[in-house]
Amino acid sequence: MGVSIAVAQTAQPAPQPQLTPRELFYKAHLPSDGSHKLQPRDGSEKGKGGGSSKGSKGSTPSGGTTLPGGGQIINVAAAPLGLRYTLQKRVDDKGNKMEDVAPDTVFHEGDRVAFQVQTNYPGYLYIGNQVTGGAWKPLLPSREIQNGDNHIDGFHVYTIWFVFYNKTGVEKLFVLFSREPVPDFENLLYAHPEGSKPAAKPIDGKAPPKPLNVANVDLPDATIARLRSTSPRDLRIERIDDDTPGDRKEKAVYIVNPPGNSDSRVWYEFQLVHK
Repeated sequence: MGVSIAVAQTAQPAPQPQLTPRELFYKAHLPSDGSHKLQPRDGSEKGKGGGSSKGSKGSTPSGGTTLPGGGQIINVAAAPLGLRYTLQKRVDDKGNKMEDVAPDTVFHEGDRVAFQVQTNYPGYLYIGNQVTGGAWKPLLPSREIQNGDNHIDGFHVYTIWFVFYNKTGVEKLFVLFSREPVPDFENLLYAHPEGSKPAAKPIDGKAPPKPLNVANVDLPDATIARLRSTSPRDLRIERIDDDTPGDRKEKAVYIVNPPGNSDSRVWYEFQLVHK
């Protein structure tokens, strides 16, 4: 007796193309209801008002959990966290003309270079430079940028200038971008006098400048090593140049942490060579 067996096959969906780091960077967006705002440093609830929330009374948003007493935990999917940086070199004596240059450009005496960094989400930005002798110095936060406040806005360009003199060398830098303040740096860079109380909120509603510690504070090697060793291993990096396919031409580097967790960070180190 012959037996015939029919096997039904279900068509599998075609694999979705993987987004590039640049595409992931610009994919970031904030929830329209503002439910993923950063928590102020003092723990206060800014923007708290008496307006009614969307939805019917007692409803719980999708993915949320209702707690005893009526409280809710709302799960919000965060976008991939990323940063973009470019290098621009001054090409005239008056400083009116700048041109984008590749990250591996070798600079020379007298070159004035603008390091420009941009993030795709509000958060906290830390930039450091290893100087002669091996010590790490903070470049951001800086009193010259936002009165020392390193809380940054998404898609805003922040610029740090470098001027190269006659010494041949390599400038080693790191960039750390985090959704939340990084205690290792916050405790070093900002003054927190024992027993001090938060300053009263100004009448104009603007936060007072955060008190920076002395400008020549060193960032301990142990701190840098710890942050380096605990940095995400699944960062995606893309270098864009004139040969990159696409309509948008630029010279830039994109570094993205795809998971987009609430405690996501982006840690990146690079060098500027001058001869």
